[in-house]
Amino acid sequence: MTATVNPFPQPSRQRVAGLVRMSDLPEQEPLKPWYSGFQGWRKKMQFAPGTLSVVTGHPGHGKTSLMANVWFNTAQQHDLNVLVATFETHPLPHYRKLLRQFHAGCAQSDMTDQQMREADDFLENHYRFLVHPEERPTLGWLLEWALKGGNEPDVFIIDPWNRLETQREKDETETEYIAACLSALRLFAVQQNCHVQMIAHPAKRDSRMRDQPPTLEDISGSKNWDNMPDQGLCVHREAFWDEDKRRRFDAKVYHLKARFEELGYSAMLDMRLNPRTWCFEEA
Repeated sequence: MTATVNPFPQPSRQRVAGLVRMSDLPEQEPLKPWYSGFQGWRKKMQFAPGTLSVVTGHPGHGKTSLMANVWFNTAQQHDLNVLVATFETHPLPHYRKLLRQFHAGCAQSDMTDQQMREADDFLENHYRFLVHPEERPTLGWLLEWALKGGNEPDVFIIDPWNRLETQREKDETETEYIAACLSALRLFAVQQNCHVQMIAHPAKRDSRMRDQPPTLEDISGSKNWDNMPDQGLCVHREAFWDEDKRRRFDAKVYHLKARFEELGYSAMLDMRLNPRTWCFEEA
């Protein structure tokens, strides 16, 4: 499996290995977090190139749409190239609709022809999508095609992990397999100086626990989901309807872990989808 999930070139920068002095080690570039467009997120939770994050949450709680909004804002703020491998929210028409609405700040049905053209021009210049011909992608296939044609993503989103075909060897445990996959993704992030984000559903839980926000340890397969990423998040909605049977649009983002202080610290962030603009905003 290792050979199939690591097809990208080695970095050209100087490397050292073995027993070394501090003076033998090359200086590392400091992390330079991006601004996500949400003022209240500064210092609490920020994303940076060269790191790996994992996002979890129950199905239907808004992981895809909220993070799509975060990355759209970030791409707009910093002129980034975003690569998306999305297998449940198809690029056309669903993912495009989300991005169009973020760009125009209104429902797609209310957009003018001019707003539609401007949104599509932005998407054409800043977004690429990975589409498997048989809808059975493997991690090795994604990493191979991520750099085809000179593509150099600043952000690489895989949504969701659970839809990838396994490449697990016969004598390989699930824990070993997950560790190898996360190692390959983190190496890709470092070598390509991009941010890699994996969205992963939690395993099925006892019915009594389904109203509680899941943690990284709840993702099926391995404790490595908690140990290995640089950042961990959970998107959770406490209720979909209020007591008067009116639809609720609020959500909570839990920043569960950050390996580096530049990325923030454990925090809970209140968010709300504005039903007039169809964009997320701080509650």
